[in-house]
Amino acid sequence: MAAFFIVYLQSLFFTGFKFRKYWRCYLYLPWQTMLPSEECFCVSNKRLYNLLEMKKLFYKPNLWLYYILFASLVLLIGEVVNDRFTMHDLEVYHRTAERMLQTKQLYRIASDGHYVYKYSPTAALYFVPFALLPFGVAKIMFWALLTILTIVVLKVLYKQTAIESEVVKERNQNILLLAFLAVGAHVHREWHLGQVNFVLLMLYVFVLTALSNKKQLLAGILLAISLFLKPFGLIFYPYLLIKGKYKAVLASFAGLLVMGILPMLFYPSWDQFMQLNRSWISELTIELSAKQDLLADANHTIFSVLARYTPLQYLVNTGVASKIYQLLLLLVIGVSFLYFIWMGRKRQRSMMAEGAFLITLIPLFAFTSQNAFLFTLPAIIVVLYNYTALNATGKVMAVSACILIGANIRDLMGSRFYNIFENASVYTFGAVLLLALLFMIRSKYNSQITSVKHAEKSIMRA
Repeated sequence: MAAFFIVYLQSLFFTGFKFRKYWRCYLYLPWQTMLPSEECFCVSNKRLYNLLEMKKLFYKPNLWLYYILFASLVLLIGEVVNDRFTMHDLEVYHRTAERMLQTKQLYRIASDGHYVYKYSPTAALYFVPFALLPFGVAKIMFWALLTILTIVVLKVLYKQTAIESEVVKERNQNILLLAFLAVGAHVHREWHLGQVNFVLLMLYVFVLTALSNKKQLLAGILLAISLFLKPFGLIFYPYLLIKGKYKAVLASFAGLLVMGILPMLFYPSWDQFMQLNRSWISELTIELSAKQDLLADANHTIFSVLARYTPLQYLVNTGVASKIYQLLLLLVIGVSFLYFIWMGRKRQRSMMAEGAFLITLIPLFAFTSQNAFLFTLPAIIVVLYNYTALNATGKVMAVSACILIGANIRDLMGSRFYNIFENASVYTFGAVLLLALLFMIRSKYNSQITSVKHAEKSIMRA
């Protein structure tokens, strides 16, 4: 708390100065006399000028970055002091990369116990640089990497949202800080476990940025890289086809082919390579067969939540009925997304908002842990950026969405209420509110376009 207060005072001090090209001042320098000057910080000692240039680091719009860095450092110290700096998931990746370097089996090793490797052989290659380090050092490096990725993703999301938005405003640190706080609990769990969901989010954001900048080849390669970690990126393919991004699709297929055979660098025998992939497919089969029941508590998918909270639960009690229900709901969501794209047909740039919609669907479609709701971050940025344009109902929905997604923290709510809200899948309701808000924002923009056109027609007639 003291450090936060010091940083805040520094921000007030440095941002309180309004440096202009021309101003009169008397600046006392210890190594000089009192000097009148028209451009005092320019004509005075160059060392002082360089020092004053550092004030840019403490501009108010940059404070969000320091708060996140400070939070990361405090949380890291807390992990170490409380003997919780385990990073079990990173340990699995680190151990698997070491085995790959030694051309050993990667899957279903009895000594691994619960913490078995479930991803593709190619994904193990991503962690080879960490395997070259002692695990203690690798943990610190990966924590630092995730912290940097958090900052980069927030900055890129804000920049792209500002480019696409019709609302022009200066960078607002409140938006970035609030967005970080909304998913902060999930991000912290990501750091604590050493998971790769934020790496995936970074790749998805870069895919959207590349597409927005008409770099389809780069977008396809980034998408291919993500698919070797988790198959969530498959959700982009229908969208790419609808938008006519065929080069990106072909580039991703080429990337999958090339990167898929890279493990042969360590397993040069064709038999070894095929056995490795068969083991991976077997692991995937086991993982998919262990998925939770549709009507079980803490199943955060939209399929489960809708069924559990409506009379549909009495109609989906058989395997066939359950599959038909999920396919129909998937069709409804698909049509809704097509309508969302159609609503944005008049916009010159719409990639980030539509991408935010898709990425938010990931935790609603895939049965996974609650920290996957950090994938709602792009939608949160879009909503908060357009918050002032929302009506009273929309603002209440935006606040409620952020609370539902990020406020269920065990240390804050207590174990009893945390488990109640966890089993109730409150995160899902927050994500659905975000999707509704994206529709509201796009609808409001369309209404403004229609009003402008009517006004132009009236002027022309007059």
